[in-house]
Amino acid sequence: MTDSAQSDDAQTPPRRRGRPVQMDHKTREELVLSTATQMIAERGLEEASVAAIARQVHMSKRTIYTMFDSREALLGACFARIGQRIFRSRDTENLDAPLEERLRHLLTLNEEPTLNEAPLELLRAVITSAPTYPKLACSILESGALALRNHIARELSEAVEKGELALDPADCDSAAEMLMDMCLGNGIHKLLDPERFCSSPELRAIRRDRAITLFLDGARPR
Repeated sequence: MTDSAQSDDAQTPPRRRGRPVQMDHKTREELVLSTATQMIAERGLEEASVAAIARQVHMSKRTIYTMFDSREALLGACFARIGQRIFRSRDTENLDAPLEERLRHLLTLNEEPTLNEAPLELLRAVITSAPTYPKLACSILESGALALRNHIARELSEAVEKGELALDPADCDSAAEMLMDMCLGNGIHKLLDPERFCSSPELRAIRRDRAITLFLDGARPR
C-alpha cells in the first residue's frame, strides 16, 4: 500500500450507521390511521388486528396503544375517516346556490377507487360485529349516515327560514332522513341482493336527481 493510500484512509472517517428517522406523534398517528383504513378496505374488519397493523407500520403494539386506547377506538377512527372520504359535508362556498344544487352536492357520494365495493363489505362486517363492539357501531353511524343527515337537515332548516320550503322546523331531521333513503336506497336490500341493488354511479345520479325533484315538489310552498 502506498503512502498516499494510507494518507487517504487516515483522512476518511469511519461510516456511521444511520439512525431511523423519528416521527412526531401526529405523523405517526396519521401513518397508523391511513394504513389501518387501507387494510380494512382491502382485507376486511377481522383481518385488521392491532398486531397486523403494527407489523405493517413497523411499530410495536404498545406504541399504537399510546395513540388509541383500544382496537375499538382505532377502528372507530378509521371508519370516521372512511365516512369523511365517502360522504360530503356542506359546500360553504356555495351557500347561495339553489337548494337543488346544495342538496345534490350533499347527496353525491365520492367515488373512492381505493375503496371500490368496500363500503358494502364494511357494512356487513359492522352489522356482524355490532353485538361485540356496540360503541364501534354507534360511532360509525354517527360519523357516517347521521353526519350526512345532519348536514341535509341544516340545509332544509335554512331553506325553511328563507321561505323555500313549507316544512315544520321540527320535522327537518326526519325529512332529511327520508330524502337520504329516497336518494341512496336501503342498505339492507343491498346487503341481501348486491347484484340487483348496487347500481353504477350514473344510475345513482339519476335516482338522486329524481328523488330531489320529487321531494322538493312535495315540500315547496303552494
